[in-house]
Amino acid sequence: MATLTEKLIAPVAEEEGTVPNNKITVEGTGQVSMVFTISILGKSLTDEFALVDVLEDKLKGEMMDLQHKSLFLQTPKIVADKDYSHTKKQRY
Repeated sequence: MATLTEKLIAPVAEEEGTVPNNKITVEGTGQVSMVFTISILGKSLTDEFALVDVLEDKLKGEMMDLQHKSLFLQTPKIVADKDYSHTKKQRY
């Protein structure tokens, strides 16, 4: 039987797990790409996330939005650029 303290102080978040050591790149910052991005980040499938798009203003805005959201997620690094230079050393 649980004590009163155990009933009142219960964990509300999952325990920290290990984040895979990989990088995922999403091409484009349209609605479908961003929904895909949010679902990937929410599942903590990567430790580095890269966005690529030719629309620099939209790309910068989406990157900043994701970086602000990443404070609550387990994705330490989110990068964005209009060319593919930051996707080096990516396995997939």
